[in-house]
Amino acid sequence: MKLLLAAVLLGVTLVGLAGATAGVAVAETSGSQSIQVTSQEPLFWWVPAGGFPDRFPYGWCTWWAAYNHPVSWSGNAGNWLGNASAQGFHTQATPSVGAIAVYRPGAGYSQLGHVAIVIAVSPAAYAVSEMNFVGFGRVNIRTIGWPDPHLEGFIPFQGSST
Repeated sequence: MKLLLAAVLLGVTLVGLAGATAGVAVAETSGSQSIQVTSQEPLFWWVPAGGFPDRFPYGWCTWWAAYNHPVSWSGNAGNWLGNASAQGFHTQATPSVGAIAVYRPGAGYSQLGHVAIVIAVSPAAYAVSEMNFVGFGRVNIRTIGWPDPHLEGFIPFQGSST
C-alpha cells in the first residue's frame, strides 16, 4: 500500500514492488505531500523478513534506512554518502527505487543529516519512506520535487534483486 500511495502522489505506475501498510493518513509537510504510515514492514520484496541486519538505534532515520537497505558503514546520516563511497559502494546524483537518499545537515533536516529510502521516481519528483521526519520512531512517505537542493546524493541498492 505504501508504494501504491507514493505512486498516486507522483502520478506514476509501479509494477512488481511489494510493501504493505495497514493504515495511512495524508498530510501536507513543508509544501510536499506526506503520508503517515502505521506499520514498519519491509518496503520491498527483496528485503528479508525482519529487515537487513541493523546496528543503528531504533527510532532514527538511519535505523529505518538500514532496515530496508544493506548498510555496512557507520556514522551520522550526513556522513553516509562519503562513508559508503569510501567502502567502494557506488553513489549517484539521481534517484532510483531502493536507493538511500542522503540529505545535507540543516535546511529543514537534523544537524546530523537525514537519510530515507526512495520508493518511487518520476521526472519531476521522487517519493521516500523515512523515519523520524514527522516524529521520533514514526515512518512516513513524502514526495519531494526534483531536483532537490537539500540532497547530497544517493546510494543505490546494489544487492541482487532477482
